[in-house]
Amino acid sequence: MSHRDTVALGPPLRPLLGFPGCELTAAQPLIRGHSTGNGPWWFASSGGGRFDLTPPRGTCYLALDELTAIRETVGETLARIGVVSDAFAAIRCLSTLTVPHEHQLADTCAGTAADFGLTRELVSMTPYGVPQEWAAAFSATFAGIRYQTRFTTGPNPNAVGLFGEAGEATWSTDANPEPLVAAARRCGFTVASPPRSVRIVPPPVN
Repeated sequence: MSHRDTVALGPPLRPLLGFPGCELTAAQPLIRGHSTGNGPWWFASSGGGRFDLTPPRGTCYLALDELTAIRETVGETLARIGVVSDAFAAIRCLSTLTVPHEHQLADTCAGTAADFGLTRELVSMTPYGVPQEWAAAFSATFAGIRYQTRFTTGPNPNAVGLFGEAGEATWSTDANPEPLVAAARRCGFTVASPPRSVRIVPPPVN
C-alpha cells in the first residue's frame, strides 16, 4: 500500500498560532437549508455534522450560495442519482440569513493553511472524528471556519461553519424562507420520487 492509498490528514499536531483567517460580516448573505419545523440558527453538537463541537458548544452550517445549500441539504442521494426526493424536499426550506455581528473565521481554503498540516481531506473524509478535532482546535481562537463543501465542486470557498452555544440561537431569521421544492427546481434540479430500482436490459444479440 502506497501513501496515495491512505488518508494523509490526522488531528492537528502543529500549533495553530498564525493560521490564516478571514472576516464574515453582515454584508455576506448566507443560505441555510433546514426543516420547516425548525429555526435556521441551529448549532449542532450531536456529532453527526462534520465540524460539530461537543456540548455545551455547537456548530451552525451555512452556504454562501443556493446551489451549495441545496447540494449539502440533500447530500449523498443527490450526488448518486441526480434527483431531489419530493418527500424530502416537501418538509424543508432555504432561509437567507446574515450574522448579527462580525465573525473571525479560520480560512481552510487559504494557500498557507497547508503549512499547518491541513489537506482537502478535511471536507471529504469520513468518519468525522478528525474534522471535529480540527474544529475543536479552531474554536479556541476563531468563531468559525470557512471551507469548501463535500458535495459541491469549484475553486472557491462556498460555506461557513459558525461556532456558538449548542442549540438554537435567537438571531434574526428569514421572514419568507423559500420552499426547497421551488428553490431546487428553479436551480435546475429534478424534484421527483427517486426510482426504487433500475432495470438493466441486455443488448440484443446479433
